[in-house]
Amino acid sequence: MQHTRYLRGVDRRVAVIIITAACSLFIGRFGGRARPIIVDPLGRIAAWAGIQIIAYLVIPTIVCLAFGIKFRDVGWRTRGLSAHWRPYAVLLSVALPAVVLASFSAEFQFRYPLFDVREGAQVELLRLLVWWIIYAAQFVAIESFFRGFLVIGLSNHFGPNAVLVAVLPYLAIHFSKPPLEAIASVVGALVMGSLALQSRSIWLGVLTHIAVAGTMDVSSLIQKGVQW
Repeated sequence: MQHTRYLRGVDRRVAVIIITAACSLFIGRFGGRARPIIVDPLGRIAAWAGIQIIAYLVIPTIVCLAFGIKFRDVGWRTRGLSAHWRPYAVLLSVALPAVVLASFSAEFQFRYPLFDVREGAQVELLRLLVWWIIYAAQFVAIESFFRGFLVIGLSNHFGPNAVLVAVLPYLAIHFSKPPLEAIASVVGALVMGSLALQSRSIWLGVLTHIAVAGTMDVSSLIQKGVQW
């Protein structure tokens, strides 16, 4: 068992976070194999979002409780956020116009919105609102996992390099998206990870992510000429 000596210097918290991250990424990617049997379109995307919430929020939360990792050490703090909002405002001022421009592309229209609406159809506002609430919860999970659990959670050991650690898995979950969105995810991971590390909080990132995703959905619906 000579090879086991190389593991003796592994930090316990790093090992817990990395192993949990691997399990969460696996569940997030493959946990939805049964979704095609759900007939209702809202049910299908709600099931997908539910799997993401379990993988990226519920499981890490259970692990934090089990191993004594404090929630404030993985980004769940709100104190001092008023000093960090300006970079996020600048980020939104760049990202939102870019999203609107991207919404004119056929590839964007094919992918979005996730809420299935036929071109020119009447939007069912109640179902759309239900979906947006679920969708927002999914972004809490995403930011909590990538910017909180990975970046902030690993920063005590890796320092700013924790931002780079989180880039690769964040890119990987965007491989099914349009190429430009996948490329943008690398930039987003670097910027959002750095900002989260400065504020030691995920919440401004959550609001930013929801604003961008909401703009993507609304822009796509407008391009499809749906009836409100």
